[in-house]
Amino acid sequence: MLRFAYLVGVLGLAVFYYYFFGAGPTPSEYIEDLEWWRPWGTAMHWPVLMGLAQMARAGLPQALEPILLGWLPPLLVAGVGWRVLRSALGRALLVFLTLLMLVFVYYGLRAEQVWRFFEWRFIAVAASFCAVVTAIAFAATLLDETLRRSRALALVATLAALAGIFLLSTEVTGTNSTMQFNISPWPIITLFGFLLAGATIAALHAASGAALFVSARMPGALGVGLGLFAAAAVSALAGWFIFSSPRALAPLVVLGLVVAGVRLLLGRRAPQSAARAGAIRFATGVVLLVAIMGSATIAGAMQRHARDVTALQVLDALEAYKKDNGGYPDSLDALVPKYLAQVPRPPIGLIRDEDDRFSYSNYGDSYALEFASVLWVQCQYSPPYEFAASDKDAPEDEADTSDSPYETAKPKTPAVAAAPKQPSEEDLALKATLAKHGLNGSWTCPKEPPKLW
Repeated sequence: MLRFAYLVGVLGLAVFYYYFFGAGPTPSEYIEDLEWWRPWGTAMHWPVLMGLAQMARAGLPQALEPILLGWLPPLLVAGVGWRVLRSALGRALLVFLTLLMLVFVYYGLRAEQVWRFFEWRFIAVAASFCAVVTAIAFAATLLDETLRRSRALALVATLAALAGIFLLSTEVTGTNSTMQFNISPWPIITLFGFLLAGATIAALHAASGAALFVSARMPGALGVGLGLFAAAAVSALAGWFIFSSPRALAPLVVLGLVVAGVRLLLGRRAPQSAARAGAIRFATGVVLLVAIMGSATIAGAMQRHARDVTALQVLDALEAYKKDNGGYPDSLDALVPKYLAQVPRPPIGLIRDEDDRFSYSNYGDSYALEFASVLWVQCQYSPPYEFAASDKDAPEDEADTSDSPYETAKPKTPAVAAAPKQPSEEDLALKATLAKHGLNGSWTCPKEPPKLW
């Protein structure tokens, strides 16, 4: 009962932090008109704290003092709670609420404009990001604890977690904030939550689990050495799986060795128990990595299908319409029913809704066809503009012909030729696909969602 009451108290502190540090009303707003979910912004507008508020707005390093003062209470509460709470679930909830309060303090003091931009989505995005990071960080411990209670329950929980990773990776686009299932107008959850923090933590699970298992099977200094070697090898392999730049491998290997070393020091137990814990941690890391990176791969396949199959139907219809009518239509509805039976919709995830549709803009001699793709990509196709005249047709030294004493001759801009960029195989394949349909425009998403790290 005491532990439950402690968690309830931490939750109450988190609610207070949300309203106290959150981005409050602007000078043009009245506090009595605020919706119930809107923060008060007390930390930045209360006269007692105006000195700290000015330090926060001044930038680093001056902002460190108010930020650390705001962080101190939740960190102290988390330290005490770690001793009070013994279960993995209780500690996970404690860490989740603590991370959330740290986010409230930082963004409330240093980035009010970001909070206001997200509007009601800020709390959803912040809570989702903290929940994803915490759940992945505690995944091995939670699985171990659940397995001791019920294998069936552990299987159900694992399948639910994998389904959640897949749905968030393929449904949250990160580009269209009006979509029904998109709570993140920026790729906070998919890009930073899963593909950076989540994948890195999963790699550390696998590395430390391998070290625990190997050292338990071979006690002594040799076992520790082989365990650390296994951790380094697993970290390097996972880094190759996650990152596109080889320079990211070394930091991950070092981090994997540090985490594995700490696990070996703190995890001294009977060899059989240590081997079991290591195996569970290793399996958890591998399953999480496959789920996160596999979901991103499937999302990339959805994007390619929307771009190379679904969108091509619309592009062909637009060109046929222009050939018959001498120009592009004002809307895609004009293509129905002569050129298209109905306007197709790009496959954005598995859950289909009314917001999954193409956006079309007519520019006269050109147009833009867009769709909000999975993960964080906005795809747009445009044909080349048809210019009536080129620069060579313009009169030379036009500025020199003026007789006004207030005008000076404009210097000629030297022609600078940029080094041609070699197209990749994906670029050439996409260009060939468009050429088969008589199209010579370009996409802003010529590849699948790339590895950014």
